[in-house]
Amino acid sequence: MYPLTYLDILEEDLVLLNQEEPKNTFRINLHEKYKDKLLVNPTLNRSLISFQANKNEPIYRWFKYKEGFSSKFVKYILNTFKKPGLNQVVLDPFSGIGTTITTAIESGYNSIGIELLPPAFLATEARILTHRVNIHEFRTYLSEIKHLNFSDKSVPREYYFKHLTITKGAFPDETEIGIAVVNKFIETKIPNQDIQTLIRFAVSSILEDVSFTRKDGQYLRWDYRSNRNLKADFNKGIVYSFRERLIQKLTDIITDIQNTPPKKTNNLYTLIKGSSLFELHKIADEHVDLVITSPPYCNRYDYTRTYALELAYNGIDDFSIKQLRQNLLSATVENKSKFINLQDFYECIGKKEVFDSLVGNFKENDALNESLRSLNYHRNVLNNKNIPIMVANYFFEMNLIISELSRILKKGGKIIMVNDNVRYNGDEIQVDLILSEFASKLGLRTDVIWVLERGKGNSSQQMGVHGRQELRKCVYVWTK
Repeated sequence: MYPLTYLDILEEDLVLLNQEEPKNTFRINLHEKYKDKLLVNPTLNRSLISFQANKNEPIYRWFKYKEGFSSKFVKYILNTFKKPGLNQVVLDPFSGIGTTITTAIESGYNSIGIELLPPAFLATEARILTHRVNIHEFRTYLSEIKHLNFSDKSVPREYYFKHLTITKGAFPDETEIGIAVVNKFIETKIPNQDIQTLIRFAVSSILEDVSFTRKDGQYLRWDYRSNRNLKADFNKGIVYSFRERLIQKLTDIITDIQNTPPKKTNNLYTLIKGSSLFELHKIADEHVDLVITSPPYCNRYDYTRTYALELAYNGIDDFSIKQLRQNLLSATVENKSKFINLQDFYECIGKKEVFDSLVGNFKENDALNESLRSLNYHRNVLNNKNIPIMVANYFFEMNLIISELSRILKKGGKIIMVNDNVRYNGDEIQVDLILSEFASKLGLRTDVIWVLERGKGNSSQQMGVHGRQELRKCVYVWTK
């Protein structure tokens, strides 16, 4: 049988040898090993471990970031695993819009967050600086914004929205002008950096509402009123006025800051802009008490397309968005291998032997390699032939992430990770068990894998062929 591994599957000149369809032996054995760890936790539900529980939460409701979990979930984890002692450190290596960071700070912890996606990073900055913003000055600027001429066509072109190729035509003409008016106001009339950040964040958070687009799975779906040549008519409903939506958002932000005064705290936070694959090494050994995180899922979800409007507003151009897509954790079929870059990086920081051992760790994961062989065997019927490569990339990179998390975690410290299993061609990838097996090789013990009572259904395409089959939605609890 062809020994398909990460190193083999990424060869450009890979010639597939004839092989029998892989059996399910190792995957069954892996499930048997961990089946007693798979326990339903009735406290957890899909709302709690997603953005939905943040919809009406002051401060946390500001930006609809579907990929994040709720502040209530973070509080549940902090309360469940709290231990005595001061200056404890909570880390989120995929911090998104900063729910872990801000909730941990409010709960009396020091906090570290790492995030690569610019709109999410901006949202985290906005949340954090609410602890120090001058609310009276902020309200004064809101009053000035209300009196701006949002139809002023004389605004220089430099202040206009700088579109990506995939976002051109996203806004009505009056919205394009309004954004330019506000951009000019921010840059020329507001010297206070905190208030600049909050207003930029407010603009970024309403872009979908005032556009002809709606986030739909991996892409932006376009309204029939746009100038795009569309295969089917789609009506997103109201395309809101930019002026009205912005004033409402800024009013909501001011109201939330006033109604939820920050607790006095001397707790520290560190916000790092970059990829955890390359940034975690900067954190000292055994520095962190608790990790609470949800990495990107292995589900082909492309953040750079879904958040294209927000990325463009944050200064990402067509060239940069391609770079960003490659730098994110590999979870789309367009991701190229980072293997050589990671190998060179580990050698540069004097950890070549660590890297080599992690390659071995990957190769020895029999259940994963069985899944990869199965995907590769069926690649001609997959809706994209790069799926086996994407899955291999994803698990190799997560293997490195887990290794670093284990290194920086204090003895007795815990990692709480939210993740979903995925299915391709009707075949479930045991993400929870494969990652837990990596963890077991890297000094971590799997205490429990909390399973949500209600799982996630497979895609409509797969349901048509394989029927509805629920996928496990899980929260892993690992201890060093």
